[in-house]
Amino acid sequence: MAAPLARIDRMESLLTADAEGLRKAASEDLAAAREAVASFKALPADASSETLLSAWDAVGRPLNRSGGLVHLFFQVHPDEKVRGACAEIEQELSRFHTELSLDREVFARLEGADPSTLSDPVARRLLEHELRDFRRSGVDRDDATRERVIALREKLVELGQAFSRNIASDVREIVLDSVADLDGLPDDYIAAHPPGDDGKIHVTTNPPDATPFMQFCSRREHRRALHLVMSQRATPDNLPVLDELIATRHELAGLLGYTSWAHYITEDKMIKTPERAAEFIAKVRELTGARMEQEIDEIWQALKAECPEAERVRDFDRLYFREKIKRAKFDFDVRDVRPYLPYDAVRDGVLDTVSKLYGVQIRKATEIATWHADVEAYEIHDDGKLLARFFLDMHPRPDKFKHAAMFDLVSGLRSASGTGDTVPRAALACNMPQPTESDPALLDPDQLSTYFHEVGHLMHHLLAGDHRWLGVSGIATEWDFVEVPSQLFEEWGRDPALLAGFTRHHESGEPIPADLVTRMNAAEDYGKGIVTRAQMYYASLSLECFRRDPATLDTSALVAELKPQFVPMPVEEGSCFQAAFGHLEGYSALYYTYMWSLVLAKDIFSAFEGDLMNTDIARRYRDAVLGPGGSKDAEELVADFLGRPSSFEAFEAWLAA
Repeated sequence: MAAPLARIDRMESLLTADAEGLRKAASEDLAAAREAVASFKALPADASSETLLSAWDAVGRPLNRSGGLVHLFFQVHPDEKVRGACAEIEQELSRFHTELSLDREVFARLEGADPSTLSDPVARRLLEHELRDFRRSGVDRDDATRERVIALREKLVELGQAFSRNIASDVREIVLDSVADLDGLPDDYIAAHPPGDDGKIHVTTNPPDATPFMQFCSRREHRRALHLVMSQRATPDNLPVLDELIATRHELAGLLGYTSWAHYITEDKMIKTPERAAEFIAKVRELTGARMEQEIDEIWQALKAECPEAERVRDFDRLYFREKIKRAKFDFDVRDVRPYLPYDAVRDGVLDTVSKLYGVQIRKATEIATWHADVEAYEIHDDGKLLARFFLDMHPRPDKFKHAAMFDLVSGLRSASGTGDTVPRAALACNMPQPTESDPALLDPDQLSTYFHEVGHLMHHLLAGDHRWLGVSGIATEWDFVEVPSQLFEEWGRDPALLAGFTRHHESGEPIPADLVTRMNAAEDYGKGIVTRAQMYYASLSLECFRRDPATLDTSALVAELKPQFVPMPVEEGSCFQAAFGHLEGYSALYYTYMWSLVLAKDIFSAFEGDLMNTDIARRYRDAVLGPGGSKDAEELVADFLGRPSSFEAFEAWLAA
């Protein structure tokens, strides 16, 4: 029998709040945080270091109740008024955090704490990092500089919101004359795209439309047309926003004593400097050269056979001919595996995998009302105790976030008494096809991988929620480590035995054959030279946007400069990729993180390989890597699990395979 639903507390009560309700809750939380600041400042001069640090950690707790939800709702809420309110609340919260980070009185009190009197090594580390972050914020600068820092940080919030909003709201389409223009696409895709009232077929830039179209549509001119409108999203609106975003970050970094924003943002990451990031990008670029050239030549030969008039491989050829080559080389057609991947079965299977791997119980919490009818609520229990809650917002709708991401809503906290604990919460926001009575919403291998990836993020946050200190709870580790648990968990989506346990043909009910999964894995590995090179191009673009002087930077010229250094496909005339490259706002100079994390993920995976459902190894991984949250440096977490420092060897072996 399912465990009874635990008490619905304040955060869950806000899931259905309107704009005014959210404003009221955020205002109350902000007032409570300000009261906590006042209490911290009022501590007696002889307060112990433990007392000081505890009072400081308490400042963030009121905002732990609503801040994450406000950020999520700005990206996904169906009500424009709620999204607008959340934009205003985010600006107010950012203003509070900026002012607090520049409060000299707070810094002086915290700086007066003696770390040698703290018996808890996590507390000592937390104190060290808090003081570091104060200094990085500019707390020790003069008054005029600090005032300018406040203004710039407020401006950056507004620019970031505008950049994201322009991407989310700009859904473009191509219009086709007849079903014949969908030649090559799966039957369920064609059925889902009947002619509209105008007699035409409309294909949008939303991922469930665009990705299969670019993979299977045999009409090169239509692939070209869709690729072009995809690369024009948020254009021209985001071009001046991006220029201003880059210039504002550069000015802020200069005020804080750094050569560039890239120097500032990498300093507290694993990579430490933009020079090391550039070296890493160059190393991976060198490792992938021969493999990419071989793959490009194979695509070129296939392209010439089908389109003799073609002059070179273009971006809109890559996915289509990759699929054709996979069919020829590996006897694999992604359309053969899709019938085994109906959305509901994949969702249930991924969650069941988590349950078995970590020995937890996951159940649907139908009693919790959410912000949209499509959103599902779940609870995780561990040994009969409520461990966490999470929400799945997995299908596209107008004005919703267009990619796939995990949003941490509440960081878990353990009270000293063992009562009144705060359980962590998080949400996944994706854009996967939605099941209906007539359509099981068949996923492809990439979407299967995405599901495992995002649940990897989810479990990282939720399993790192058992801490006394808010400052180390959840994914509080270095930013260039956050993709490690997610990319690692993708490996579970490639295991034949595991997939056979939950995939069923949506018509026959047969589990997916092991040989089909084996061929799928071999086929999905095909093209990793090009894919890795493309990732390094994006990484280089993000780094250089924030490493160079914005006074002389033209982002379109930078795209034209960098792309040929990594991939041979030309920049399409009329395209403006950077305008919709959302990571330039979120990750800024840190897009290298994905490949950096993959190197670490492949190394960690070596401990699981051949025994993915070994619960003893999983428990050790949970305890050594996930559970600690931000209580240790990421390098130490990896070494604790592997029993040695991290290595490049597993990644190089994967590239060579």
